[in-house]
Amino acid sequence: MEQPVEHSPPRIGDFAIAGLIAVLAIAVSPIGIRLATGRLDLSPRVVVLSLTFSAFLLLVAAALPSRGRIQAVLFYLLILSFPVMLLAGIEAGAVAFHLADRIAPLEDLSTLVNRSGWPSHFMSGGRKVERDGLLLYSPWQGEGISINELGLRTALPGQKQIGEWRIAITGGSVAFGWRVRDSDTIPVQMQEELHERGFSHVTVYNFGIDSASLSDELALLKRFQKTYEIDQVIFLTGANDVTFTYMGMASPADGFGGLIAGVNAFELLKAIGRLKVSAPPALLEKLDNELLPGASRRNSLLNGIIAADEYCREIALRCDFVLQPVLLSRRKPIGPEIRLAQTLRQVYPRYGELFRTIYRTAMSARLAVHDASDVFDQSTEPYFIDVTHLNEAGNRRLAARIAEIAAPRVPTPRSM
Repeated sequence: MEQPVEHSPPRIGDFAIAGLIAVLAIAVSPIGIRLATGRLDLSPRVVVLSLTFSAFLLLVAAALPSRGRIQAVLFYLLILSFPVMLLAGIEAGAVAFHLADRIAPLEDLSTLVNRSGWPSHFMSGGRKVERDGLLLYSPWQGEGISINELGLRTALPGQKQIGEWRIAITGGSVAFGWRVRDSDTIPVQMQEELHERGFSHVTVYNFGIDSASLSDELALLKRFQKTYEIDQVIFLTGANDVTFTYMGMASPADGFGGLIAGVNAFELLKAIGRLKVSAPPALLEKLDNELLPGASRRNSLLNGIIAADEYCREIALRCDFVLQPVLLSRRKPIGPEIRLAQTLRQVYPRYGELFRTIYRTAMSARLAVHDASDVFDQSTEPYFIDVTHLNEAGNRRLAARIAEIAAPRVPTPRSM
């Protein structure tokens, strides 16, 4: 008669090792990452990878002290989940190696003077809070960056001095100063430039909010114009309106939190996408026959300029619109910009054409619109770290151009 198989009871060591693995699973879980980094939000890609690693580790922890049929079931689950775990590990390695940018870069930070890192706080959705319908920054200080209690990257409004002239620069992340310290932002550099030109009575405030379209800029100006007693406004604008228009047609939402397409896509998928040598003919046809012709007639940038100009006239505010320079419009990219421009044209066909089309339409409004696309054409230095963002030298050069535009509208203290 066959004797029943006796299973040895789990040892204390098995439970101890299982406990350590369970702790590790919690540490790499979304909750553990949030606690360790202080980031309240995580990208969909990080969440998927985190949950994959955490689930696999919990299976291992459960399998170690188990015996009999339960152990067999867990063993088979481990075998079935191992390919997924392996793929997640390869994806994590690709992210750490910046595989897509190694193949075809869309960002190159090598020309930044301060490459010590950008605070993780500003890569998190938690950097912004909604206040009365406006997205503003959470107050924050550190690493050469200061966000005031009102949610702006500028000084708090103080009592206006006799003869003082206040200028606000609105815009998106370029005006805000993405990846540079306060001292290297365009508003700070512009104030220094104006002071050197003899306009020592001018104060320049930073009203930039990353990802802001021109309609967002106008809403923010309406909110803070009286608070700051602003006399003059420079709308440093254009890039976000063009980009939102382009992405809405060329890269629509994929329904998976951006994991298949977009900035949050899996690194392996982004790398594969950048290996493609040509765009699908159907996409090019759509861009040529729908996007570009439609944008040449009416677009959000033109609508925003008209609306902002009407507001400025109503309250007698001196306003100018400066169309941002972009890499795709630079006459001759320099150094690392060359590969960036090549990748942009490959990954985003007709993107540059859309910039030129919308900017040309904005200029046709015959309002106080200035195209700064040529600001770097006479220089042999690299300034762009991606399609729109600039290094410190680029901010200084663009600030000088904006100062030239703003200066004729600045009265002398005696004439005020």
